[in-house]
Amino acid sequence: MDGIGVVEDRSNEVKFWAMRAKGYNKLEWTTKNDYLRQFLDSGNFSQNDIVLDIGTGTGIIAHLIAPHVKKVVGIDISPDMIAQANGKSNFTNVEFALNDARSLQFKDGTFDKITARMAFHHITTDTLKAMKECYRVLKRGGMMVFSEGNPPDRAVQQRYEEIFKLKEDRITFFEDDMRTLMEQAGFKVVNSSTYVQEQASLNNWLRNSGLPQETIEKIRILHTEADDHFKEAYSLKITEDNDVLMNWKFVIMTGVKE
Repeated sequence: MDGIGVVEDRSNEVKFWAMRAKGYNKLEWTTKNDYLRQFLDSGNFSQNDIVLDIGTGTGIIAHLIAPHVKKVVGIDISPDMIAQANGKSNFTNVEFALNDARSLQFKDGTFDKITARMAFHHITTDTLKAMKECYRVLKRGGMMVFSEGNPPDRAVQQRYEEIFKLKEDRITFFEDDMRTLMEQAGFKVVNSSTYVQEQASLNNWLRNSGLPQETIEKIRILHTEADDHFKEAYSLKITEDNDVLMNWKFVIMTGVKE
């Protein structure tokens, strides 16, 4: 396909994702069937669609979409993620490439659909530029499916950000933040739905995070010693085998380029 390019040097990000790549597919939320089904249904994909998957990672969304469309191009900044995606691909209509969402190496109006699941919270600089790039390479009448994890309410935001600061640099998205980002880039938001992964395992998330044990313990304490509102908002439960179970919220938003 025209214009597939290599991302500029972002060595720190590349190292981070090299650390994350090995355990990524073991994270419960990444392959949760209900979440994948809701995401797929939100895209209204057709056999003539050419689709760009932003932050494709190990290719989970690209492979999910492939049977329903003409072609999928998955991009990521991580060579390790792309290698895993290529190694797991059994589809002839899927290809993967190194590329940065802030500078997409495609012509205007190349794609019928764009997907971005749990990618934009990692784009901590020039976030609007990345969303505008998505708008640019989408055809008129095309659709973007944009999904991010959201804290359950604003009251837990400070603790939420304290937890994630130990893990990575990221943006905290609420549903209205997602809507604002899409609208500022030119999209008309046409639908927004919520998926809740009930009683997700903190142990699973930490075990496959690639983090050092000291950091894992700090994150665990920030959960177990959180205030009552945090625990109630997340329906947090501590099990007999020392796991922490929580309800995690994901918003799936669709916007069109009119």
